[in-house]
Amino acid sequence: MLSLPEKYKKNASIPKNVFVRGAELAGADKKRFETSVESIHLKYQIEGFDIPNLVNDEYNCQVIMFIAIHIKELKQASFIAKIVQKCLPTLCIIEFTDGTDEVYSFADKRLNKLNEKEIVIENEYISTKLPLNYDNDLKTLFSLYIDYDTILNRSNKHAYYVEMMTKAFLVCERGAYSQSDSILDNKKLWYDETRASQVFPLMKQIKTLKETAAKAKSIADRSEYNKKIRQTISELERLMHNE
Repeated sequence: MLSLPEKYKKNASIPKNVFVRGAELAGADKKRFETSVESIHLKYQIEGFDIPNLVNDEYNCQVIMFIAIHIKELKQASFIAKIVQKCLPTLCIIEFTDGTDEVYSFADKRLNKLNEKEIVIENEYISTKLPLNYDNDLKTLFSLYIDYDTILNRSNKHAYYVEMMTKAFLVCERGAYSQSDSILDNKKLWYDETRASQVFPLMKQIKTLKETAAKAKSIADRSEYNKKIRQTISELERLMHNE
């Protein structure tokens, strides 16, 4: 899993009931979860101070969990990810596999300022499908940019996680922006935590706007969405050049 060092290895089984109870699942959702999930394992956990913690009024990032979930059908990954990510207060990357392919779930979390025990998911993403047992161009790029040793910003665990999630989006959603490679290779950007944290929401907005524009029924609506796309791209490019 993402070429993580052996020192972080855990390989501990997690019962389904942990999430059934944690999410208070009942009825159809409980049955769907229990039927879809075949096994859950904590494979690795980044802890300690090789990558410093971030603990303040907004974040409590002291570990990053890497969980592997075997499911019957990958189309259930989004449903299961929302349940598991919401139940876990820590930053977590989930590898879903059906034995043939895999997808990765990311969720950037912060504390609820009104209730410290409640977690707010600010951004979330599930990668496109990757082959499990062989390499293709997408999987090669995924490893090139997202493996443990390739993440640049190690100032704290939150910055590390956000860079990993954002690069996963950039690699998997290459059609959203033609200059994705320029962002991926912009080292000054990734070392700047403030700027790097703004890339994901902008890229997600561009993707959503393009999808909406493609479904627009009138030329006027399509033109308006295209205008918003250009404005968002301009904002992204200013960010890249630190303007």
